[in-house]
Amino acid sequence: MKFRAILLLALMIGGAYMMVQSFQDYEKKEFTDILHSMDAPFNSLIFTKPSVNGQGTDSWVVDEQEEIDTLLKFLQNYHVRKLKPEEINVYDDVNHFSISLLDDNGSELSIMLSEDLIIQDSILYYEVVDGPLDIDWLLAFFISNQ
Repeated sequence: MKFRAILLLALMIGGAYMMVQSFQDYEKKEFTDILHSMDAPFNSLIFTKPSVNGQGTDSWVVDEQEEIDTLLKFLQNYHVRKLKPEEINVYDDVNHFSISLLDDNGSELSIMLSEDLIIQDSILYYEVVDGPLDIDWLLAFFISNQ
């Protein structure tokens, strides 16, 4: 009987711990916390410009480490919150200006400029909570790297 009570107590403590952890996943955190979860440093930026009049999208790659560091320094001023699955609109077909950061392992971090949205590896969605992002700075950065 004692063994069952101890086992039940252990399960309850484990369940309570998991509930607390899941609530903390969706709390506000610094942008740099996302970067710590990435395995390797970023080595390139991909800029994407939306299509005009149904034409194809225009994108280009920048491999300069100085530009990558400039963008990361800008983004570390913001806080993000992980979106819950029911908050994510996966059918959003709106064209956006976006900047993607890639690392050697193929991991990608995309910033949707018009939506204050950050997407990690196409599965983890974060919103900027103390935004909106400084669009003027981002567009100037976008244009300077074109």
